[in-house]
Amino acid sequence: MYEDFPFITDLLSQPKGVQDVVDGYDPMLMDELSKCFQRGDFDRVIITSMGASTFGTYPAWLTLLQAGVQAYWMDTSELLSYASQMITPRTLLWIVSNSGKIIETTRTLSRLQEFGSPFVLGNTNDLSSPLAKAANLVVPMFTGNDITLSTRSYMGTLAVNQLMALSLVGKSVERELDDLHYTAEGLSAYFKNLEEHVAELDQLIGKVNRLNIVGRGPSYATAMEGALCFKEGPKLNVEGLTTGQFWHGAVEMADPNFTLLAMAGEAISRKEDEFLAAKAASLGMRVFWFSDQPSEKLPTILLPKYRGIGLPIAEIAPIQLISINVGKQTGYRPGDFVHLTKSVNTKKEEFKG
Repeated sequence: MYEDFPFITDLLSQPKGVQDVVDGYDPMLMDELSKCFQRGDFDRVIITSMGASTFGTYPAWLTLLQAGVQAYWMDTSELLSYASQMITPRTLLWIVSNSGKIIETTRTLSRLQEFGSPFVLGNTNDLSSPLAKAANLVVPMFTGNDITLSTRSYMGTLAVNQLMALSLVGKSVERELDDLHYTAEGLSAYFKNLEEHVAELDQLIGKVNRLNIVGRGPSYATAMEGALCFKEGPKLNVEGLTTGQFWHGAVEMADPNFTLLAMAGEAISRKEDEFLAAKAASLGMRVFWFSDQPSEKLPTILLPKYRGIGLPIAEIAPIQLISINVGKQTGYRPGDFVHLTKSVNTKKEEFKG
């Protein structure tokens, strides 16, 4: 079924990508920077990136905020155009780019002197890239580049940046590395039954006309990246929102042709979010609950096994598979680009409209 389908190759490589982070991440790499940070050498942290990397850094930003750090999270194009005044000589400028050479990153690097030469913390998969060469400290992403959409590299961004954030504020990451190893094993088991999961999800969800994805906390990263996955892949216009924000306008679209993918997320907000998801279903929309446990109120899409910071990594996996089924409805296979880059020369029979 999936012969010559590079997107599937990317998906199947994800468990190893997460395990490569576990095997490659060295907490000592951040040790000296952490000491400087806790000594007060920096007055703020700005995490900046573009595309899927932006969403992949969101949980790391939350980690800093929860530790009481004055931290900002902003895509690089907005930072350069409208908020460059935030960058000072005492800024820890944390730039994340899979390739390390996108135009927004290189433009930022060309203006470092103008900004007072802030300390640049770079996170990239390409250690020969402009970002890696210009950064004061480079932390590898370890996953390598994707063939098609951001898949393995997105999971790597989630994993590495959460570890970096914890290391920066002086916390041990030993438990989190174990959690990521457990999550990698869960992904491996999940993707071994890829065709079975794709068929089950197709039968459960069926036709998708309009779609929103909602989540809270780290799961908001899943909502944003999931929406991008559908836009880049099957070319369906999907919106990713916080669970609360959905109820301030988007809920007006509720009808039987509207599908909502709701992330259960962390325990702190799970009960409230399940109540809201059930309420959305009562308004007539089709709602699916993403969780590690079945819901008594809603049809549930069970996640791959995960622990701790592996939550948003596990959440994105079934969304990736759903995008394959939606691609059969729209006629576009995930990974066959139209505008962003050259299309991969692959078989498309099942995806013709």
